[in-house]
Amino acid sequence: MKTLVLFAFVVLGCSLAGARNVTKCELRQQLMVALPKNVTVIGLTEEVFLAKVVCHAERLSGFDTNAMKNLSHGTGKVSQENPSDSESSESKEEDKNKGKGKGQENSKSSKSNKDDVNVTLYGLFQLPGNLVCSSTNSTSLNICGINCNKLTDDDISDDITCVVKLIKELVTKGFMAKNSKELFEIVKELIGGDCQKLDHYFSEC
Repeated sequence: MKTLVLFAFVVLGCSLAGARNVTKCELRQQLMVALPKNVTVIGLTEEVFLAKVVCHAERLSGFDTNAMKNLSHGTGKVSQENPSDSESSESKEEDKNKGKGKGQENSKSSKSNKDDVNVTLYGLFQLPGNLVCSSTNSTSLNICGINCNKLTDDDISDDITCVVKLIKELVTKGFMAKNSKELFEIVKELIGGDCQKLDHYFSEC
């Protein structure tokens, strides 16, 4: 009997530690509770607004609470570059720059360094770590005042609190908000993208 109980706890522990997939109805309900009633985006009903945010989560993370993705900043692509390809492209770039002024070379070098910055997207909503949370691997504005690990555990309340803070900050303060440019980009991604015609998105809820 004790062996069976121990086995049950081990299995339960493993399942709790692993990834969890939420449902669109669960996410909708929690967002409805968390979002202030007066916070919405002009031109969108509350239902369509929620549908866009939830659809964003479904499209980018598949509702996986542990989802993480590394991107090359400014490209929107997963950063998986072959070192030999990188050397080849650098050689081509050097050949193109021969005979040009130093100012132009410095400009290209500066642009290259900017593009080389890696960004990690975290959790249900695939929020950018360099903006919303803190990590030992990189510096961040940490707008949500949270550790990035909190966005990849099975408790989605942290993710929702962060998203609500981002939306509320931008909607209520506009371009007077601190880091308004970054906030605008995140919120634009949350309610934009490929999610269209969402009037019946929550029909099964």
